[in-house]
Amino acid sequence: MDAKHYEIFRNDKYGRYLVANKDLDGGELIFTDQPFAVGPKAGKVNLSTDTPPLCLACYCPVENTLCSRCGWPVCGAQCERDPQHAAECEVFSLAKVRFQPVTDWTASAPQLDCITPLRLLLAKEKDPQRWQQELELMEVHSEARQQRPTWRLDQVNIVDFLVDHCKLGDRINMELVQKACGILEVNAVEIPSRGGFSIRAVYPRLAIAAHSCVPNIVHTILQDNYKVEIRAAIPIKKGEPLHLCYTHALSPTIVRREYLLESKFFNCDCPRCSDPTELGTHLSTVKCNKCDNGVILSTNPLDNDAQWICTEKSCGFKTSSGAMRKMLAVVQAEVDQLDALEPGPQAIEQREAILNKYKSVFHPRHSILISIKYALAQLYGRVAGYDIDELPDLMLERKADFCRLVLKALDVIMPGDSRMRGMMLYELHAPLMYLARNEYSIGLITKEKLKDRLQEPIQCLADAARILSREDPQSPEGITGQIAGQCLEQLKASLEAI
Repeated sequence: MDAKHYEIFRNDKYGRYLVANKDLDGGELIFTDQPFAVGPKAGKVNLSTDTPPLCLACYCPVENTLCSRCGWPVCGAQCERDPQHAAECEVFSLAKVRFQPVTDWTASAPQLDCITPLRLLLAKEKDPQRWQQELELMEVHSEARQQRPTWRLDQVNIVDFLVDHCKLGDRINMELVQKACGILEVNAVEIPSRGGFSIRAVYPRLAIAAHSCVPNIVHTILQDNYKVEIRAAIPIKKGEPLHLCYTHALSPTIVRREYLLESKFFNCDCPRCSDPTELGTHLSTVKCNKCDNGVILSTNPLDNDAQWICTEKSCGFKTSSGAMRKMLAVVQAEVDQLDALEPGPQAIEQREAILNKYKSVFHPRHSILISIKYALAQLYGRVAGYDIDELPDLMLERKADFCRLVLKALDVIMPGDSRMRGMMLYELHAPLMYLARNEYSIGLITKEKLKDRLQEPIQCLADAARILSREDPQSPEGITGQIAGQCLEQLKASLEAI
């Protein structure tokens, strides 16, 4: 058991929440947590994508390979014997309930919606004390959930299926199954799996951490056992609440607040959400197309129906929140299509085309544009035709500018150590290094100036290696951290040889 660096408090706003019980350094491990249950995501509106049939042990996609005992998806004999699958395998085998054949093994599989609630309930049977101590108190928002279509879907696809079809009525009742669905819907977190697809898990202690759109803690999932490590992102004083960000940090306020209301059942009123400029980052700011000088901001970001108006008093342009949501949804759908592209020249060129298309619509630091720039910062130097040692100085400078733009936003919305910061620091080192070497090679700077200029990429690599060393070593971020450490040693050696 790790040293306890927090206390649990309760108030009307957060319910239960965590508070530091000592001064914490940035990067310090606060606690670790083991999942109470892990399993496939449900195909619901509050989770990002529906899940095709996956192996119920390793979560790799499967096609017509089923467990020889229960007839549910697994990818082979080893996964069939995996402890993770054992308990549900027994339930399905005894009830003679098999996975129904599907024609398209790449399409969403709502049959899997029952798996994670079932695992949660079987874990309750196995460890009733932990359930009582850690899960019984969790928020489930039953009244609010009953008003939504997903409640009725859960009743048919999960509750009735488990109690009646799987013949578990003597072990669990319908109310308990709906409670399990509520625990998952409100408290589960989406995590990467060894198979590459996102799955979900319930971490009882992590679930107590309150939300803020400017968090002071970060979490890392270790993929071999799905243990989570929670660290301080920045120095935290004794008595300060521990805040986790439940949403994607780069999303604009209108999107973050809708997601939190839909999936977590609360309206966020944190300082970032309360400020029309998002603490000066302008992640929600739109350019005015009626005048040259103004930008369009919400008159009250905490009111979902508030008007948006131009800041130029002589302009007077106004638009509705509904129109803003519609416009964001249309552009975001266009951007989502870019994410489906394979990394290659087209992935760069089409993103640059979107930036050019919308540069007169959005503030240059708007969430949508900065997310594209974040992707481009990682693509430049990594794809055919745009290799790092072939990029002209203009493109090297563009890559560096994108990295700095994202890092500047992170300084405000996600201060301290984070995966995103570590990745951007790694990406920033290369253009800085090549620009300095290129200038030296044509005599624009002296040897001493070259040594001076290489200090910044060295610092970028050192910080990237330090931050990303905390990630799972098999994850893309963990691998990048290892590469950053190797590049750091090579750059230091080349500096000494100059």
